[in-house]
Amino acid sequence: MADIFKIKFIDIDKNEKDAYQHLLFDIANLRARRDKNKELSEADMLELRRLKAVRDAGRRVGRKYFDPLFVAIRAALNSADSPLRQVVFDHADGVFDFPNAQNDDERNNETARIALVYGLLEDNKTPVPPLVVVQGAIAPDGTHPNAAKFKEALFPALGRADGRQGLPRKTLESMAEALSPNGLGDAGVSAKEYAEIFNKLVDSGVAAGDPNLNRQVLERLDQVQEVGEPKPMHEFEISLPDLEATTDFVIEADHCKLFGSFIFASAFEELRAFQVVDRLVEMSQRGELPLIRGVAGTQLYSYWREAPNRMREDERQSFYAMTLGLPTGQPGVAVNIEFQDLWLRFVSSVSSLVRESRVDQLLRSTLPASINQQQVKKAARDLGMNMTARGYGMVFYAAADLQKQINEIITLLGDKELKAAFGARDMWGVIDQIAQTELGGARNSSKYRMLATSGAIITSWMAKNINRMLDPTMPMIDLRSVENPPSRLRGQTAVTTPTDYDLVNACEMWLADSAMGEDRVEQMSQPRESPAQTGRPIQIPSVARDLLEGAGLGGLGMGMAANGNGRANGRASRYHGY
Repeated sequence: MADIFKIKFIDIDKNEKDAYQHLLFDIANLRARRDKNKELSEADMLELRRLKAVRDAGRRVGRKYFDPLFVAIRAALNSADSPLRQVVFDHADGVFDFPNAQNDDERNNETARIALVYGLLEDNKTPVPPLVVVQGAIAPDGTHPNAAKFKEALFPALGRADGRQGLPRKTLESMAEALSPNGLGDAGVSAKEYAEIFNKLVDSGVAAGDPNLNRQVLERLDQVQEVGEPKPMHEFEISLPDLEATTDFVIEADHCKLFGSFIFASAFEELRAFQVVDRLVEMSQRGELPLIRGVAGTQLYSYWREAPNRMREDERQSFYAMTLGLPTGQPGVAVNIEFQDLWLRFVSSVSSLVRESRVDQLLRSTLPASINQQQVKKAARDLGMNMTARGYGMVFYAAADLQKQINEIITLLGDKELKAAFGARDMWGVIDQIAQTELGGARNSSKYRMLATSGAIITSWMAKNINRMLDPTMPMIDLRSVENPPSRLRGQTAVTTPTDYDLVNACEMWLADSAMGEDRVEQMSQPRESPAQTGRPIQIPSVARDLLEGAGLGGLGMGMAANGNGRANGRASRYHGY
């Protein structure tokens, strides 16, 4: 195939645009903090000056390049002082340009070489130095520690690309043919995927002269893009935790996040939202709702028809017991008796850390606050490990099912026609009115809305900050960002992308709406020995389980309540949410 220099490398284009957006966001963030506090620290001021200089230099030349990896590679290969063969190259929206190339064949070879080097470095997550302005041009910071690390990684990448004569170009040609059904001009190739395929070919001993090279490339392309059969087990990355940062297993982000769905559903259960919708369906069946043909009527009918496919109330309560430790559920359910205590300890620890840091700034040094960071880390790690252990089996699918059902409830109760039928301004007015007239009394909707939102923010923050829990030296909470909250990108919310400021606010809201006194918060924030818990549920033979339940020890070793039958204090349990 000719003219592969016309290929657009989609990840190079994306990385360039993302780098420019991050530059503008960092400048806006630092400016907002300066405007709020009237001044910045010396380090932040130097960083702001660097970012503005890079931005202004790019504007003077028509926004050249802001991707640190591309700038570093371009500077290393374009330098007259470098021992490497000098190559002058640019790119426009991911398409390379070689102004000094003599012919198309040279452009093709250089395209295959430069894109492969970029992909290899990107795949290896090579450290790159930040950008600075040198003599009016954007360049990598040669004094930064990452500058030496980058050069150490660059030379092996160049050697790997140059040591296989002809293979890089033929590999790229085969990829472009597979990815461009309507001709080369439509080819969009990822440099990282190109590098991964090249590595697989080299590791398999495939050479440029292999008669089955095209088929080999297509097979590796399917593996890289995970088309067809999954990757073989030996190609999966294994990430071992720091033994000093965790006890016996890695914390799973997905398991932490799914607990937010159960907290949200628990609050809806307390507000009787599920029962309200069920009652609306009954009223619609009897013709008691003044609804004409419309969206609300269709939603109520669909909700009624899908009833067999949704979880019943007793099934929901069983999952609440298994995850949140609420005294509900069917007999024999493994109740998560540790969760309530671990949750309150984490929330209280976060609140106490921020409160003490503010007092320390007024009265003492900041040393006590830095010590308490480890107490917050321990509380978060214990809670995260509990969530991980309880997130196996059907729990994830139940969380997804509940989230879908909650979204349907919100859509239904927010319908204008339905709200008008009850004279309510919002969905909470509909819930309160039906609960008051049909279900024996309304609940404090403001309280449980705050608890649901706070729980979602806290669990989302934990899922996104697993690395802080496992790193023994990384601070759990950046107190400076709490005092000077960063600006938020368009489309982001406190639930989807929670910051440390959002976490602290959510913890304070949880404690306030739970009506926990100062003495109780202080008590719960104190460290205690981590509970004994395993990474996965322990399988106990059914004969042994029957003997334990017959002896009244059904929960022994399984995280179940002592009676193991969904009863509390010898009485039949009813729903007790937050």
